[in-house]
Amino acid sequence: MRFLSGRGLAGLGWGLPAAIGAKLAAPQQPVVCIAGDGGFAHMWAELESAKRLGVKVALIVLNNQILGYQWHAEDVLYGGHTDAVQLAPVDHAAIARACGCEGIRVERAEDFQGALDRALRSPVTTVIDVLIDPKAYPPITLFEGKMA
Repeated sequence: MRFLSGRGLAGLGWGLPAAIGAKLAAPQQPVVCIAGDGGFAHMWAELESAKRLGVKVALIVLNNQILGYQWHAEDVLYGGHTDAVQLAPVDHAAIARACGCEGIRVERAEDFQGALDRALRSPVTTVIDVLIDPKAYPPITLFEGKMA
């Protein structure tokens, strides 16, 4: 098993390209990528690359309609956040389907395992668009003891 991570989970836009590279390096291994919706917004176009190249990965998009790391950091450091960290509602599963990939939307936690199983069985790259609570804070030491 391998785990690739950049910049302590705060990088934007590198997850899907890294997952595609990991799959090309180890084509027999399942590859699962986890990205926030802000990060995924920086890499949507790579779905076309995955489809065109015939590369299959499972991509979990944590959809909370915010740039979560920035939002929570601003709250901790400044006691509030700007509206520049808010995102409009986007159906990321629909974007996947528009690119010829599979797209699954998960709105309830109990539906996640079935969606992941389906993604791992799919013959094409699959986006699992998981709706999450914007107040689900990441496990980052900067926030320890400082979140309300």
